[in-house]
Amino acid sequence: MAEPLRVLMVEDSEDDATLMLHHLRRGGFDPDLQRVDTPEAMQASLEASTPDVILADYSLLKFNAPQALSVLKKTGLDVPLLIVSGSIGEDIAVSCMQAGASDYIMKDKLSRLVPAIRRELRESDGRRARRQAEQALRESEARYRLLVENTTDIITMEKLDGTVLYESSSVERVLGYKPEELVGRNRFELLHPDDVPAATEVIRRLQETGEEFASTEFRIRHRNGSWRTMEVAATLQGSFRGEPVILSTGRDVTERRALEEQFRHAQKMEAVGRLAGGVAHDFNNLLTAILGYSELLLEQLKDQPTVRLDVEEIRKASERAAGLTGQLLAFSRRQVLAPRVLDLNETVAGMGEMIRRLIGEDVELSVTLAPDLGNTRADPGQIEQVILNLVVNARDAMLNGGQLMIETSNTELDENYARRHTGSIPGPYVMLAVSDTGTGMDAETMSHLFEPFFTTKEVTKGTGLGLSTVYGIVKQSGGTIWVYSEPAHGSTFKVYLPRVEESIERRAVSAAPAESPRGTETVLLVEDEETVRALVRDVLGRRGYQVLEARDGQEALALGELLAPVELMITDVVMPGISGSDLAATLTTRFPNLKVLFISGYTDRGIVHQGQLDPRTPFLQKPFTPEALLRKVREVLNEQPATDNATP
Repeated sequence: MAEPLRVLMVEDSEDDATLMLHHLRRGGFDPDLQRVDTPEAMQASLEASTPDVILADYSLLKFNAPQALSVLKKTGLDVPLLIVSGSIGEDIAVSCMQAGASDYIMKDKLSRLVPAIRRELRESDGRRARRQAEQALRESEARYRLLVENTTDIITMEKLDGTVLYESSSVERVLGYKPEELVGRNRFELLHPDDVPAATEVIRRLQETGEEFASTEFRIRHRNGSWRTMEVAATLQGSFRGEPVILSTGRDVTERRALEEQFRHAQKMEAVGRLAGGVAHDFNNLLTAILGYSELLLEQLKDQPTVRLDVEEIRKASERAAGLTGQLLAFSRRQVLAPRVLDLNETVAGMGEMIRRLIGEDVELSVTLAPDLGNTRADPGQIEQVILNLVVNARDAMLNGGQLMIETSNTELDENYARRHTGSIPGPYVMLAVSDTGTGMDAETMSHLFEPFFTTKEVTKGTGLGLSTVYGIVKQSGGTIWVYSEPAHGSTFKVYLPRVEESIERRAVSAAPAESPRGTETVLLVEDEETVRALVRDVLGRRGYQVLEARDGQEALALGELLAPVELMITDVVMPGISGSDLAATLTTRFPNLKVLFISGYTDRGIVHQGQLDPRTPFLQKPFTPEALLRKVREVLNEQPATDNATP
């Protein structure tokens, strides 16, 4: 089957054109011929379609081969042009070849025409294939360059001794160096000294064990002097100028590792908090009995001063223990709060004299309060506890004196801050900062800073519960806390509390009655802890009350028919089976006039929401004294009936 061939013939002789077509057909071609004899016609033909070969007579009446070569060059087409002439000298033929002609053939030797065309077609195909390969290579290199230069990862080529041969431009975005600043330098110059052995081991494994891939993490010094954690994947490549090289990619995982560490720390704190809350709950039950019976004994020992002193020591120890369990509850965010809208500036200013007495004369106090500070909703007593603990912590860090700075301001925590600080919520906040010029802390100390019982002080100088209390109160108040410290450069604690638009709430302080109140009402007592139940029964019984007892919610419900004359139910909140809040909801529905007093050493979602007590809910925190119990019972019984008896 004949091979198609598109031929552009620059020829003005019909006979010569026919003769050449005859040779082409005999040679196995099926020529598609277009013949021209002027430059304009040739230009138009080339613009319309690209021929496989051009056959040009050297000299026509209006045109010649050198002109045809010029027209072809202007188009930029790679098409072989063969000169076919009846009379051409050797010198002219050579000049035409130098000008770009592929071959020249005499018209009396047309037997060379087909072989010459086939040769030129092969060479043309080869050039076309090379051009395509070169173009593909250029495109591939461009894509690779685009990828390398714009990736967030750093791509590095280095010798086995660490000498950098190539560094991608992304190194400037990640580490602050221009690529040319690092080429020729040794990679180990930027590594953290503690990570050099690990880097050396990676190179050894790649070289000696034949591993194809190795991944690890290194700390690399940023241009600004800080350390960035880089996740590096390396592989051993073929030789570069006769020696093997390491090709590696490095990804900055500093922020990711910091967030992971924050998350692990938050999980640890949550687990410790659950443990601390459970311990505080059990201890509060025990302390309620110890403290209560101590008070009862003191009433009976008025004429025995020696024994009375011993019992007073028991009571004092119980009160100290109650303070510790209170701190544990604060840390575990299970302390019952009574929040109200307050002005943080007023709180700080009102504590001025107390703070000055605490820090002593060798510490200089500086207070900067924002004049336009917004309000926040928090428990005033707990916020005072936060400030006192931070001040005491700062004072203890300045053994030889120094400066204590307290500052307030409005601030906005954005999405970026929230991403970098686990547990933070974007929004408007008021900020309380307490800074000192003391000894400061290293990273290891800061990682344990808010854990219960962690302290750097001497055994007799602190319990390690101060900052854990701060942490719990701030978290339970919906806020967050941030710490910055360096050894020998002091510390700064920043407390962020949500800003609110409500006005400040002022609360009147009611005077306590001079004598312990008495009563004759019938009280239903529901408490699963036997010692606490016995104490409350005895205290109320001695003051004239009639007490019915139930060990749990089931027993209380079984007494349902007897509740008609009962005016008050005192119930623990956290009990096995039916909780105190569920029990109250059931019985107050059946007996609308029944009043309820909750007691607990532990918060419960039934009566508190995010640790905050509804102001309508009567509550007594364990451990409590007999006096506090009697006053609270009388207070609840004396309240006017509410229009809505549903338990909050």
